Amino acid sequence: MGIGVVSRSFCAVCGTGSHALENCPGGLHATGADRPGWHVRVETPRGSEEIGVLLAPTHDRWLARIMTYPNVLWSAPGRTGALKFVGETPDEAEAQAIAFVELHLKARRRAAGASRTRFAAALRKSKSLPVRLRLDRVITRGVTVNLSVEGMFVGVASPADCGRSVLIHLDLDGHTLPLRGLVMWSRASAQPAHPVGMGIRLSDPTPLYQSFVAGLPSA
Repeated sequence: MGIGVVSRSFCAVCGTGSHALENCPGGLHATGADRPGWHVRVETPRGSEEIGVLLAPTHDRWLARIMTYPNVLWSAPGRTGALKFVGETPDEAEAQAIAFVELHLKARRRAAGASRTRFAAALRKSKSLPVRLRLDRVITRGVTVNLSVEGMFVGVASPADCGRSVLIHLDLDGHTLPLRGLVMWSRASAQPAHPVGMGIRLSDPTPLYQSFVAGLPSA
């Protein structure tokens, strides 16, 4: 498995983290049987993966390697050899490998989040439609700024706080479409090209609403 998310250099000779050339211990090989160590199960767009650490003695020290089960050792981009982490004890070697896995997973989540944000932004479509919002017993009028199949941004003079549930009456093609949603974020002061209002995620968008949004031209 090539690891390209985390920026770190690994020696082409020994497979461990970057170090001065004169300190390279040379090829590191297990001198005893592998034994399984720490492992974790993670969810990915392709399904569930189990990632673990293999531990083995290497002469007078301990060697840790990372594996995606059942049999894929982690390697650095452009290298065929496995990434290696060396310690005086098995716990020390394992701790280095675990720290690298956690750093990699954190970077992967950030990259996935940024991708989802870009994808969601691309799906927003500009459309101005009259809307009435009911928060508790108060009814407020506003206008949609943009729509997606899962939500909308509504321009309104007094946006509600995040976490508030809202009943929406959307004027659509000559009739009123009732929707329910949750305020995910709000903007209390206008900014250039960004009006006062709130972003709402719809709890159960109807097929009529979704087909209407899907038929709108992209912004």
